Amino acid sequence: MENQGQVIIHIDGKYGAEPLTPDNYDITLMRDVLEYASAMLDLDKKKDRPVATFHVENGSVKNIFTVSKQKAVEFASILTLMLSTTNPLDALEPKTAVAFENFQRFAVQNNLSLDIHSSENKQSVVRIAPDTELRRTESLWVDAEVYYYGTLIDAGGKNKSNIHLDTKDGAVKIDADKEYLANYPGNPLYRRYGVVAVAKQNIVTGAIDSSSLKLKELIEFEPKFDMDYLKQKIEASTPIWSGVDVDEYLHEIRGGNYEG
Repeated sequence: MENQGQVIIHIDGKYGAEPLTPDNYDITLMRDVLEYASAMLDLDKKKDRPVATFHVENGSVKNIFTVSKQKAVEFASILTLMLSTTNPLDALEPKTAVAFENFQRFAVQNNLSLDIHSSENKQSVVRIAPDTELRRTESLWVDAEVYYYGTLIDAGGKNKSNIHLDTKDGAVKIDADKEYLANYPGNPLYRRYGVVAVAKQNIVTGAIDSSSLKLKELIEFEPKFDMDYLKQKIEASTPIWSGVDVDEYLHEIRGGNYEG
């Protein structure tokens, strides 16, 4: 246990007319808690992370996540940051912030209260209740166009359609319009694409909220070096740059940080 820690989500309230206990802790409630906690703790990465386990205890219901010591320490720092910030979710990475927003919605929809803390700092407890308003400041998030390159490995969905793109940084899920996918020529699976998407971007940190990604366009992408094309572009741009002092230009655009 020396190299392990715990994250505890203590849920209090009633299920129906009865106080919530492990005996009436419905599987749908447990499913939501597991889903949101996995995102909150970044446990959905399948590679290169220690094993994380889960069990339930009385009081009303304590969801105990046993994780690595490092993960418990990191999460304790997140909770401390939230408690010391006026708009706590604005200080978090988008994926973590969305998980807390989901727990806020969970509390409202089920009329339950949650106390969340880490074994590494039991004094830092974040409480989420039906009457709290844990959400990001909408004015900080604007629509931005983003681009990805990779292989399309999945597409479709019965209720909510999306695509999965395998990129050099891992798989990316992007919501997609059913009609766009239905009318796309040929079978797009396992073909390389440049993907144009729209997502929410934080105007302060520049962070992209990956949960808000929406497909705009698929562009077939076959990277290759074309010497003739490069020569054409060089010939076309050369007259434009004639007479320009390169060193002076670089000094100007780099704010004096160029030592050419």
